[in-house]
Amino acid sequence: MFNITVTLLGGLALFLYGMKIMSEGLQNATGDGLKNILWKATNNRFKGVLTGLTITATIQSSSATTVMLVSFVSAGLINLMQAAGIVLGANIGTTVTGWVVAIIGFKFKIGILALPAIATGFFIRFINRDKVKAWGEFLLGFGMLFLGLGIMSDSVGDLRGSDVIMNFMSTYRATGILSTIVVVLIGTAVTMIIQSSSATMAMTMALAVNGMIDFYTACALILGENIGTTITANIAAAGSSVDAKRTARLHFLFNFFGVLWIVLLMKQVFIPFIDSIIPGDPFSNDLAVKSKIIADHMAAFHTGFNVINTLVFLPFLQYLARAAVMMVPDEKKKGEEEELHLRYISTGLVSVPAISLSQAKLEVERMMEVVIEMYHKIIEVFNNPEAKLGETIQQIQKLENHVDMLEVEISEFLVRVSRNPLSKEDSNEISTMLNKVDQLESIGDQCDALLQLIRRKYDKKLVFSNEGYSEIREIAGKVNEFLYLISRHIGSIHSNIMTEAEVLENRINELRREFRKGHMRRLSEDKCDIEQGIVFLDMLTRFEKIGDLAYNIAETISGERIF
Repeated sequence: MFNITVTLLGGLALFLYGMKIMSEGLQNATGDGLKNILWKATNNRFKGVLTGLTITATIQSSSATTVMLVSFVSAGLINLMQAAGIVLGANIGTTVTGWVVAIIGFKFKIGILALPAIATGFFIRFINRDKVKAWGEFLLGFGMLFLGLGIMSDSVGDLRGSDVIMNFMSTYRATGILSTIVVVLIGTAVTMIIQSSSATMAMTMALAVNGMIDFYTACALILGENIGTTITANIAAAGSSVDAKRTARLHFLFNFFGVLWIVLLMKQVFIPFIDSIIPGDPFSNDLAVKSKIIADHMAAFHTGFNVINTLVFLPFLQYLARAAVMMVPDEKKKGEEEELHLRYISTGLVSVPAISLSQAKLEVERMMEVVIEMYHKIIEVFNNPEAKLGETIQQIQKLENHVDMLEVEISEFLVRVSRNPLSKEDSNEISTMLNKVDQLESIGDQCDALLQLIRRKYDKKLVFSNEGYSEIREIAGKVNEFLYLISRHIGSIHSNIMTEAEVLENRINELRREFRKGHMRRLSEDKCDIEQGIVFLDMLTRFEKIGDLAYNIAETISGERIF
């Protein structure tokens, strides 16, 4: 019994790991394409259903699709109603795994497919081309998935010799409404623990093919698996926006209410309908006959449930959305400390690299906005210190804290993403974003240094000459122009920005040299004193350094700055 249990768990581990590698390989091969498809699939709910179906069938993971979806909603790229259709489609798309397992996993000897796929995928992974390597990972995962399935199926067959197991199975059978609900809850609990409805579906098929459970019980477990799989999206939504949490709740509500009505009609209506369109009798007493067709009936039940559920609820999505809104009401206005943190990145899970990097890009753009706001307030307080210094200084310090916080949290997130299998392009993008974040934080430091110089000028009642004021405003204006140029391209890679950047960098350097000479002339003419001059020259230096940092970001954006 112990050996059988260990073998079963080992097969499950192989299946789960194979599915993870296979899904990651597909995501790395097609990640940007999937992201773009999801982004565009917001015109209507029907297009959303088709998109969710296609993407989930492609990457073999409804969890990955819903996590992507939660990320987009959290980032404000799509709204709750736009996400709803994709959720419905993802539920249909995930049933493809059941068909693959039913048709391939239980119709052929696993070794014929699994071992050659593992061997081929293993060697393809050594090819030094990211896309090809990703397809190698897919093949390796595909082989491991079916090898694990074969091990699970064999070990489940051995369990038939255990009286304890057989008594347990006979106790928990879907015979009536109440017992069906109990079995549904068991399926839900197991899927919540494993966090893979495909894995629990494969285990359920293995149990049914080996005669351990009857068709009714298998169908009840499948219904529970559809509820349990929604837990992944809810984990991903933890710490995200209100709408992201509502999207996860919507996924749960759709599956939960779908299971409720199917449970009531399962034996009398739904299963007879499935049996009428799929050949064979899944209730046959002849195990040899039943084992050949029961997996097909289970796959059809799974697909039929999700397709009919989608057709039933598609016209009523707005009501499900309202229920999700009631479950997750609008939050009260966030406190200042909470506002300092990440807005677009879900803290629950690191999702598909392409999506994670899109989230990080939005945070970098937000950090750029905070830096520009900080710079504008510095210039505002310089131009009108009498009226603005007292009320603005705390705002600037808050913005400085905001910049520092964003640098830490974005960097930590990007490091977490970098621990996953990445393409060369994604690795390079992480490096460029880390550099942008570092340079932006340094600009924030220079702004803070400018603030201290302005405070010193104000506290000591230092007055610049009219010419000095004019020069500070001119160089500040050029720096502001440079920051706006950077902000328009901050989310880009290999953007053609260097021509404008070089003009601005050279002009800022020229202005600093020219104004330094002008100051020395005024000093010799006794038009200003030493302490005024120190503050003036220090301010010129800070503006030039901000220009240098902006130029570094421009080089990073253009691809000239390599890491």
